[in-house]
Amino acid sequence: MGGRTDQGRNARSLKAFSFLLLAIMVASLLLVHTASYEPAVSYILLYLVSAVGIITAAVVVPLLPNEHFTTGFCGSIYALYAAIVAMMVFFSGGVSSEHYVMFFPLLLASALHGSWRMVLAVLVAVLFCYGLAMLPGLLEEGTGQEIASLVFYRLTVVGLTGLFLIYVSRSVLPAALAEDYATDADGSLLLERIEEELAARRGVPVAVVLLDPGGDMEAMDLLLERVYSRIGEPVLLGEGNLFGVVVSGVDDRGIESAARRGLAAASSLGARDTRAGAAVYPRDARSAEDLLIAAGRALEAAFEVESSSAIVLAGRGAPRGSEANRYRAAR
Repeated sequence: MGGRTDQGRNARSLKAFSFLLLAIMVASLLLVHTASYEPAVSYILLYLVSAVGIITAAVVVPLLPNEHFTTGFCGSIYALYAAIVAMMVFFSGGVSSEHYVMFFPLLLASALHGSWRMVLAVLVAVLFCYGLAMLPGLLEEGTGQEIASLVFYRLTVVGLTGLFLIYVSRSVLPAALAEDYATDADGSLLLERIEEELAARRGVPVAVVLLDPGGDMEAMDLLLERVYSRIGEPVLLGEGNLFGVVVSGVDDRGIESAARRGLAAASSLGARDTRAGAAVYPRDARSAEDLLIAAGRALEAAFEVESSSAIVLAGRGAPRGSEANRYRAAR
């Protein structure tokens, strides 16, 4: 449910890694032709597999628009890269090939997206594909204990590296990202993000959720980190604790669910008086500016609800003067 900024970051990370992988694959093909390279190579099959990887990394991924780069899509591309690298290892000498080192930048790149689930999925794909590539060599008659130990050692190193990166992407990286969240003094940054989302998601509902965890909220960095991982990238508004999140492709239930997750995160960190207001385009507004205004009015209505926590969604075109009909409060 993350906004356009999440997909933009995913796109930049994956496209940058694709170009890096392209350079590594070309260097690997040159390496197998050097006189010092001893393992047996199946050149034709290696070229075919490398061609798939090169076309994917040089053409397919860079040309895709940013809205395609969801977490699931990026994880699938990394899994495809893992399979291609494993086949390159198999056709360039199998157990004797040193091309397995390409798995390490692949795992590192997946961790930079800030999703530990993606790193876990990529790690499973890497271990499965590499283990499958090594299996024929291990089953060969006459394979010694030394070869089996070498494969086990490599799998262990790759696995431990992946586990470390899972820890980094789950604990360290989100905290670092939280320090970089923008502060929007006049609402212009949030307005710009709404306009970008509306332009990219034509025909799809786009919502703005404003959340106020209350003035007693002290662990704002941790709250922003949790909101980022559960909803989308937040934008701090002014010098207080108020912040906004842009979400898209969801109905009222999904919007309310996003707001509830944000308020639940605040409550778990000690917030006692939490409020959220939301509005959705095109139902509640016809422009980005009007959408932000509608969300602000919904937040104001949330403060009128006699409860320690309230969520208000802007209504469906009720008369301006009728506050009771104009808003729907969820306690």
